[in-house]
Amino acid sequence: MEPLFLPCGDTGLTVQFGDGIERDLNRRVLRICAAVDAAGLPGIVETVPTYRSLTIHYDPLLTSQADIIEALEPLLEPTPDDRAATGKCWRIPVCFDGEEFAPDMAHVTEWAKMTPDAVIDIMTSVTHYVYMIGFAPGLPYMGDLPESLAIPRRKDPRPGVPAGGVLIATGLTVIYPVTNATGWHMIGRTPVPLFDVSADDPLLLTPGDTMTLFRINEAEFRTIEERVQAGTFEPERGSTA
Repeated sequence: MEPLFLPCGDTGLTVQFGDGIERDLNRRVLRICAAVDAAGLPGIVETVPTYRSLTIHYDPLLTSQADIIEALEPLLEPTPDDRAATGKCWRIPVCFDGEEFAPDMAHVTEWAKMTPDAVIDIMTSVTHYVYMIGFAPGLPYMGDLPESLAIPRRKDPRPGVPAGGVLIATGLTVIYPVTNATGWHMIGRTPVPLFDVSADDPLLLTPGDTMTLFRINEAEFRTIEERVQAGTFEPERGSTA
């Protein structure tokens, strides 16, 4: 698909590179986003990568959509780097047990015609790829689950899910960094904070990172939670996927 240039009012421009959710497509978006950031183009305020597009916010007194499109054109051709994994890899503990940590597990297992252990085996064997950061600070939208777990969103959204909630819907996974309402299905919870406003870098994850999950029980969850509160816990890094 040829890139589409979509005006977003008089201070924004979106460049859309495709119409699917694919890792190579997303890596192309991230490669071009990094190139724009590094170029120091006049008037650029912010770049926002998504699954398949890049939105560029700019100051219309310093540049224009035509100037930005002209500057982008040399960067748009696909390159071998678009297939390269450049993000960090993380190992994140998750408790999948009980109503407190996995209130939607029974519904998911009924829909998928699986046992809880089978669902957990899939969640802990998949390498989750961070496509983008969503509407809440540090909220990762991650793929890619198999069709067997591509459950539709809830018909009755939950009014609130706690920070650390691990949720799935439509073949994707999210982890809520803060308490929020949701239409996704909560099947686990991690004690690892994804957003810490007091840290030098408040966001743990960035687009292009990967994550593997490993199972812990409630006692282990409480122990890690205490270490997080005491400031003695460091998230575990894994090998690059």
